[in-house]
Amino acid sequence: MKKLLGILVLGIFIGYNPLSIKFSYAGLLDIFKNPLEICMDRLEASGLKSSYAAQDCSGSTRATLKCMDRLEASGLKPSYAAQDCTGKK
Repeated sequence: MKKLLGILVLGIFIGYNPLSIKFSYAGLLDIFKNPLEICMDRLEASGLKSSYAAQDCSGSTRATLKCMDRLEASGLKPSYAAQDCTGKK
């Protein structure tokens, strides 16, 4: 019982820790999404239309998402980061 309670408390701490949420785009159920959906969600959140987001994110992989994280951290807009990381220009 103590182990179960410990796992539950640790899970809640990791899931709702403001430090990890602040720097993360991932939600609780994002582990079930493919990289294309995550990329499109990011671009739509930045104000891009769905059709353009689909165009920019087509062919995205987990490596694309890591690349986008790096480019966005350097100040590039998400749509340009997606184009650069997927090889579309």
